[in-house]
Amino acid sequence: MFPLKWVKLIFRLCFASMVLAALGAPAVFSWSPREEPPTSADDLHQLWSSVIDPTLRQTVTGGEQAQTFGTTLMVPLHAAFHLQDTQWEHTFADHFSRLAANPSTLPTEDLGRLQYLYLASQFIDLAKESRQQDLIPPGLPDLLFSAVQTVWVKEPAWQWDRQPFPGGARERTLWRLDNRQVKKSYLRAINDVDFFVFAIAADLKAYGGTPVQQKAWTQLLDDALSVARRTFTQEVVPQPGGGWIFQPGVWTDHPEYQYAGNKEIHPGMKPAPVPGIAEDASHSLRFPLWLTSLMGAYPPKSEGYQFFEGLRSGLEKQFFNKVLVRPSKNFPCYRMNNFMDGNNGVYRYNYESLGPGRGYGPYELSGSMLYGWWAFLGTDRILGVYRDMAASFPWPKECVKIYLGPEPPKGYSPSAFEPGSPAMRLWHLDVWLGSQI
Repeated sequence: MFPLKWVKLIFRLCFASMVLAALGAPAVFSWSPREEPPTSADDLHQLWSSVIDPTLRQTVTGGEQAQTFGTTLMVPLHAAFHLQDTQWEHTFADHFSRLAANPSTLPTEDLGRLQYLYLASQFIDLAKESRQQDLIPPGLPDLLFSAVQTVWVKEPAWQWDRQPFPGGARERTLWRLDNRQVKKSYLRAINDVDFFVFAIAADLKAYGGTPVQQKAWTQLLDDALSVARRTFTQEVVPQPGGGWIFQPGVWTDHPEYQYAGNKEIHPGMKPAPVPGIAEDASHSLRFPLWLTSLMGAYPPKSEGYQFFEGLRSGLEKQFFNKVLVRPSKNFPCYRMNNFMDGNNGVYRYNYESLGPGRGYGPYELSGSMLYGWWAFLGTDRILGVYRDMAASFPWPKECVKIYLGPEPPKGYSPSAFEPGSPAMRLWHLDVWLGSQI
């Protein structure tokens, strides 16, 4: 027998398609004859088996691979526990058992390592919440704590314009919070490494551990959470409509943002930095889950819990007020403005990996939405967005072009638009599962 949640899922998607057809919705909610949508738990398991299982059998060794794992597998991880799928839960448990048995394979680069380990810290919290601590391999929680400790206070922390901070990310974060006057605005930017430390520390606090672990962990975890609280208190700027943006203007001077004032890419384009610009929407997709982790570090309804819960609610408002662009007669799919304040200019123009004269034009960061992380905002209307996106797969070519981002110099490969391509199947699964977490 399939879990009742699967039956409800299938019913809701079928019902949504019928309602949209009755209302005369655009023809984006049609299925390709080459790739039928999942209509049963068997179909979903087949899609998972073709996309997720081969990935989880791999051993993470490089920084880029670690970032990919951390980004693309987070929604499947949550779906495995939320939908109470024993097979999927054990697939993740087996993967992390191999990590715990051989942690020396982890990449040395901080960002990739921490993004991947955040997947592991979420795993131990989900296992505990579901009362399946037996899934947690011995050594994994201590491995996570060691990683946080190393980056937070032991390992020198890199900084753009000076020698590394010998006191680690803690010293660097406090310096950025204490110094308002800097040569370049981005020297104050709280970066993803800092946020992943905060989030993993919060997950470990929620996990708790044994009495011995609590004694060894508490001081450092509480310190990281205290700095996290100060960071959000000090650097969040409220916006009209109940939303907020983080450190507005801190990226204005950064090379990736130098052309943000241009509304399209064209020959001879000149730099046009935007004072007070918010962070790009692609990097910001991690905030919903980071805030959820920080909520979980505090008892429900406590002041700390409510503080971060309020921030997540404000972020949801900001996303719907300024970032999300709904389908319309002019464009049939969901898109995002490129920046969290609603600016939609050019991002990463002349970026090394893209090549000269190339960058992300308006809406071309929208593909990051397909990894499903915005679903962690946790409201009915964001889940409705993901249900709509799942129901509209395969997406029209004009939508996929936006989702794929800047066109390569030799053009897109025809296979890039195929619903059965590996990337498209992963996006499809992440969006589908994102509607259920």
